[in-house]
Amino acid sequence: MLVKVLSAQLANMIAAGEVVERPSSVAKELCENSIDAGATAVTVDITGGGLKKLTVTDNGCGLHPDDMETAFLRHATSKISSPSDLDSILTLGFRGEALASIAAVANVTMVSKMDGADGKLVSVSGGKILRSEPIGCPVGTTVTVENLFFNTPARMKFLKKDYTEAGYIEEAVRKLSLAHPEISFRFVSDGKEKIFTPGDGNLKSAAYAIYGKEVSGALVPLDYTDEAYGAKISGLIGNITLYKKNRSLQSFYVNNRCIVNRTLTLALEEAFKGMIPIGCFPAAILKVEISPSLVDVNVHPAKLEVKFFEENKIYSAVYWAVKNALSVKTVPVIDVAEKPQESTAAMPSYTKPLSGSFVGAGSVKDSGGSREYNYKYAFGKPEKENVKIYEEITKADFSAPQKPLEEKAEQKAENTSPLLAEESKIRKETSTAADTEFVQTAMIDSGDSYKIIGQLFNTYILIEEGENLVLIDQHAAHERLIYERLVTEQKNKKIVPQMLLSPETVRLSPTEFQTALENLDFFAEIGWELEEFGANTVAVRGVPYVISKEQVKDTLIEIIGNLRDGKQETRTAKEDRILYTIACRSAVKGHDKLTLPEIEELVRQVKNSGKTITCPHGRPVTTAVTKAFIEKMFKRN
Repeated sequence: MLVKVLSAQLANMIAAGEVVERPSSVAKELCENSIDAGATAVTVDITGGGLKKLTVTDNGCGLHPDDMETAFLRHATSKISSPSDLDSILTLGFRGEALASIAAVANVTMVSKMDGADGKLVSVSGGKILRSEPIGCPVGTTVTVENLFFNTPARMKFLKKDYTEAGYIEEAVRKLSLAHPEISFRFVSDGKEKIFTPGDGNLKSAAYAIYGKEVSGALVPLDYTDEAYGAKISGLIGNITLYKKNRSLQSFYVNNRCIVNRTLTLALEEAFKGMIPIGCFPAAILKVEISPSLVDVNVHPAKLEVKFFEENKIYSAVYWAVKNALSVKTVPVIDVAEKPQESTAAMPSYTKPLSGSFVGAGSVKDSGGSREYNYKYAFGKPEKENVKIYEEITKADFSAPQKPLEEKAEQKAENTSPLLAEESKIRKETSTAADTEFVQTAMIDSGDSYKIIGQLFNTYILIEEGENLVLIDQHAAHERLIYERLVTEQKNKKIVPQMLLSPETVRLSPTEFQTALENLDFFAEIGWELEEFGANTVAVRGVPYVISKEQVKDTLIEIIGNLRDGKQETRTAKEDRILYTIACRSAVKGHDKLTLPEIEELVRQVKNSGKTITCPHGRPVTTAVTKAFIEKMFKRN
């Protein structure tokens, strides 16, 4: 076997296969060079999906004319000079492969000028310099790439249609513009401007330019520092109303480098678990600032992936950063001012959250002046009516005189949901008129009030509160309340089985029976007392207090199924799934007719809980319709 050294041209073409995957790779590499050059404005202009022509222009520091030809040599860089520099990389490019790799598979022309020096033009094709001459030009650099992959036709067959490749370039520019809101990015495809960011340094402004009003309006700020690990987490995340079936609204950055990292993705999505629907993904522009010595950016040819030192610590930092940002409760509000509805035939499905993450502080007094509400705010102070709604729903202590429509106070405990029955502390009053319509008013000690209107479709509880009609999904609300209580008791090891008067025997399939026997200790921890009772049969002697005897068999079989399906899950994730199941099974259902005391108690608990944003599966618990919207439907304004 003959061993020989590859020619420089062939070596560059092989390197291009790693660095230059498609036109978007070229755009990314050239834009990163512009960012490293200190540019405040970068324009990307393409024709034919970037294959025919791709031009990147910046107003950065430019190159000295003596260095321009050297810049096209492989491993030529101004960004590192010794092995120790690899431990403190803060620039986006550093290996000196980009220009050499691009020039090996395309026709490249670079025009550049440094302040105080002459401008110069260098033209390279297939790795060979064709022209090198002085030229008049402004300070900065323009690189034009034409006929990409002209000498590697095999690569062409793996590319998509022009509009698809243009989409990849647009996505690359989007991610870079979100990483650097201080730089004004402009993207033009076949003469049409697709992106233009203001470059004012405000990430919210850049997000508005990239995603538009609807998405950017649902983004809330992220600001968290893990002093022990030395990581700062910042950026924007979507509130619980903003999610998609894919991860297209997620961008991750480490020291302003756009990257892909499974640890960051898992931490983000775990923090949103139970707050958005299963199978959906939250929006995030998540930025990590960390010492370069704690992260390796040199593990991928195109620098797309990074590796952290002590991955568990960065996971924890991101998880708690997101959790803290989501800690404020918001109620989706249908507001006619957001999108006018001309037809009264149907209610529109769009929603608008109340003021986002509330970072900052302030206070407002109620109309009676007897109580001061403290609140936090994000982008300017929220409207007073929004503050009022937010504070009343999340913090007020409600006590309500009762006036039932029907006298069902003597209903037996077994017909009342266990959680409501246990915690119900209701003052009863006798109605003076037997046929009086149910109108329930609960007064806040400040003088403000809300009014329980009743139950709609035996599924939703309606409340009049200020200028809003508030709807509560009774199943979602009760499910969340039970789940949060079980989680607390599980953490404190206080889920004690409620012993059944007579054991419930449950016959299982052989695999289910085996799973049950393998997890007897686990069942005990979550409030179930099981024992073997003959062939493929278990006897259930105790269950969590929220489970009725009628629910024992179906709930047990569902839990066993979850244990079998989640064999690869962590113990914490497994426990969460089981508690979801118990909460869902034991909560009141949609179409269950509730008694007046049950409605009152459920509303009280929702009002007093700060964690009833969504059910454990991510469906919203509460939403609201504004008075203005209702009046619009009836043509009253």
